[in-house]
Amino acid sequence: MKKFLVATIVLSVFTLISLSTTAETTEKEKGYVSVSESIVKEVSPNQAEISIGIETSDASLQKASENNNTIANKVVAALKSQLNKEDYIKTSTYSAKPIYTYTKENKKIFDKYVVNNTVTVKTNKIELVSKLIDTAIAQGATSVENLQFLATNYDCACNDALGELTKKAYTQAYSVAKSINSDITGIKSINATCNPDNGPRPYYAMMTKSSMDNVSATPIESGKLKINVNVDASFYVK
Repeated sequence: MKKFLVATIVLSVFTLISLSTTAETTEKEKGYVSVSESIVKEVSPNQAEISIGIETSDASLQKASENNNTIANKVVAALKSQLNKEDYIKTSTYSAKPIYTYTKENKKIFDKYVVNNTVTVKTNKIELVSKLIDTAIAQGATSVENLQFLATNYDCACNDALGELTKKAYTQAYSVAKSINSDITGIKSINATCNPDNGPRPYYAMMTKSSMDNVSATPIESGKLKINVNVDASFYVK
């Protein structure tokens, strides 16, 4: 009885191994067609984000801070008067630090305190970006550190492009299969990506007050935002 049981177990294991090997062989022998589609889409920005810096300095930390606070309040008030209710302005960074100089003998000597205050403005009124920058400068801002144009419909644009490319990939695979008298029987794999083009962002160089008096407004162009879309797909054929 024990010998019969052992033989049965060995036979069962052998059967399972055989079935597994057959399945793997069938999977390997199953043909497929691989295709790749890519496209670069342009999206119109409908939002802008600007970082505006206010820097002050003085031998007195209190004086440097007070001056900075005065200018920052003027900048924020002037900007708020031009923004919509859904826009916002906030303080993103604030720092106050001592600055030292060194003598020829490498002796450290206190020079002054420098206070930096950066406010970030986010607005849907991208057509007013130039005016917002000029307003901030006129009120005493000392730098525009970052300017980004954004698209709130980015996900929708990606989804539409991915759907379009996936259909193209299937059509292309279908044509290839038909050319060799085969039919598509299923999907082996689909890999899809949608990423923003990390191209150069708009850059704003600070102008002096005298040079600003000779121009009407800072020229800023939002342009188009580009997204790179790619679909790699494989379809089983027979």
